[in-house]
Amino acid sequence: MRTAPAALLALGLLLPWPAAAADPLLCPEGAKPGSSEKAGAGTLQWCERAAPGGSIRHGPLLGTYPSGRRRLEVYFVDGTPRGPIRAWYDNGQASAIGETRPDNGTLTLRDEAGRRRAQIDVRSRQVVTQAWDADGREEKYEEKKLAKTLAANRDLSFIMNIFAVGIGIQ
Repeated sequence: MRTAPAALLALGLLLPWPAAAADPLLCPEGAKPGSSEKAGAGTLQWCERAAPGGSIRHGPLLGTYPSGRRRLEVYFVDGTPRGPIRAWYDNGQASAIGETRPDNGTLTLRDEAGRRRAQIDVRSRQVVTQAWDADGREEKYEEKKLAKTLAANRDLSFIMNIFAVGIGIQ
């Protein structure tokens, strides 16, 4: 059946989509654009809504490189990361593709050449990890080795923390 792969491609589930120029920040109903941060690595913008005790993130958080290329997309619901996580290297290759749900999620990490290097699957708070070398052969998952392999991903620790918070294991 040919429509299933086409539908999956349309949803961005089969292949990571390339980083494009940043779209404008569109906030969900009840939220408004929050502050934005400019740093050497570009800009972060997010939506927020009022909550007891102050504003919380609600809606997209978008990051761009100084070049204007998309760097990061994370979606928040009532202050918690929920849904897709997408990140790119400045060369346009996907660096992280994942999704968070309560107690569940998947995060795939890629190198600058677009090769899958690690995957973290969480189901009912049970963590299963996999890793691959540059030639695509499965190898032992080691966080320190992965950090060196993906050193060009300046957002790796942020992405890993967002993933852990989003699935409720941190």
